[in-house]
Amino acid sequence: MGLILLSLILALIFGCCFWLVIGEIFPLNQEKKWPALNNIISYSLFLAPAVYLIIFSLA
Repeated sequence: MGLILLSLILALIFGCCFWLVIGEIFPLNQEKKWPALNNIISYSLFLAPAVYLIIFSLA
């Protein structure tokens, strides 16, 4: 349970870092963009499987 929580927290942290670097790009090819929180959540959801696999392959 602890490793799952750790992977979710790390995915949120990495999602925030991606948002700081990349910025607000969603939705693509539209003038009006989502709020920052929606972008951070979408980045975190994209990164969560990768972080989950990395943590469980190392543990």
